[in-house]
Amino acid sequence: MKNMILISLVIALGTTSCTQEKKSPIEGGWLLVYGKWPGVDATYPGRMTGIDVKMWTKDCFVFAGKLQLDTLKVDSYGWGKYRFSEGNHYEEDIIYHRMSESSIGATIKMLIEIRNDTLIQQWPVDKNWKLKEKYSIEKYVRLE
Repeated sequence: MKNMILISLVIALGTTSCTQEKKSPIEGGWLLVYGKWPGVDATYPGRMTGIDVKMWTKDCFVFAGKLQLDTLKVDSYGWGKYRFSEGNHYEEDIIYHRMSESSIGATIKMLIEIRNDTLIQQWPVDKNWKLKEKYSIEKYVRLE
């Protein structure tokens, strides 16, 4: 009887300790393949060239890149916290942003979608989560 209890306990502990927390599909590294930002009148690739990568963990994001717009070369990097509020409603709390110091401390609301190995984020949205007339879009492909 003691052996049966011991075996049951070992099986129960083994089963619970081996289960992994389900990973969000956004987690991992993503490479920028397309971008359009009306605020800077630039498209990537196009007038803007270089490389940019964005990575997500369980609750943080980080991005880094080296971009060039015409003759202006820019190091792009920053990080912050993120959350999904409902469906594709996504918010970033900017903790650091090299290219836009005015964004530090701001919360950016976006629409985000993952289609197979492609991640698409679009912003800004209004209080009803509708895209504004002029909005930015970035498309990434999974690095892993």
